[in-house]
Amino acid sequence: MPDPYAVDADFYDAIHSSFADDFGLWLSFAGRTDRPVLEVGCGTGRISLELALNGHAVTGIDPSPAMLQLARARAEEEAIDVTLIEGEFAELAIEQDHYGFVLLPLDVFLYCEDGEAQLAMLRKIAGALTFNGLLAIDVPGPALWLDPSTNGQPMLTFTGETASGVRFDCWHMHEDDLAAQTRDLRVTYETLGDDGAVRRQVSHHHLRYVYRFELEYLLDMAGLALVDMYGDYDLGPLTNDSERMIAIARRKNG
Repeated sequence: MPDPYAVDADFYDAIHSSFADDFGLWLSFAGRTDRPVLEVGCGTGRISLELALNGHAVTGIDPSPAMLQLARARAEEEAIDVTLIEGEFAELAIEQDHYGFVLLPLDVFLYCEDGEAQLAMLRKIAGALTFNGLLAIDVPGPALWLDPSTNGQPMLTFTGETASGVRFDCWHMHEDDLAAQTRDLRVTYETLGDDGAVRRQVSHHHLRYVYRFELEYLLDMAGLALVDMYGDYDLGPLTNDSERMIAIARRKNG
């Protein structure tokens, strides 16, 4: 299977490394357990490595070899003890009754292609949680939901440079389908060569969005009980103006 982030990896940390709004929340939940922590979709290790630096036993899973290569390089450079596993979560053998906190950060859940894949993931996580373990799912809130009115419009989302000093612009263009609750996202990275030529690298991502009560029903069907629903990383309520929707759940038999 092709690496879903082969193109994005070179630019990902330049765009996301300064984002730390969610660190405090994930550290607080990880601090509630003495059991290991699992991050699904760990990417370059932004969260997993931070949790490990704070003394937690962390396993990070990601399907992208390119992204994990960066995570492993940083872990080795900073002597961070963390377990990083390459593969699709649905296809991996996950230890049962083992994790005190499982995290699906920043839109990872949207990569489940349909309701069946979402339910299968949640059931697998339910089995991996300890009896009193918690699951956190971080997805877009109402203020950042699908927007067909801007379909096909290129949007400049970032201008900066990579760790190696390459300047680039990042453009997003999406095709949103409200009926299917999906977004087809085209990400274009433009760099300027020494010869003055503009070079473009493109990645494509298919995302399936989820409503609040749809997510609650999925959790229930997977054997999980909703504990709380928040609209930001400061645990504010979910409102029409919320850019995030953060669901906290536990095993029903916990």
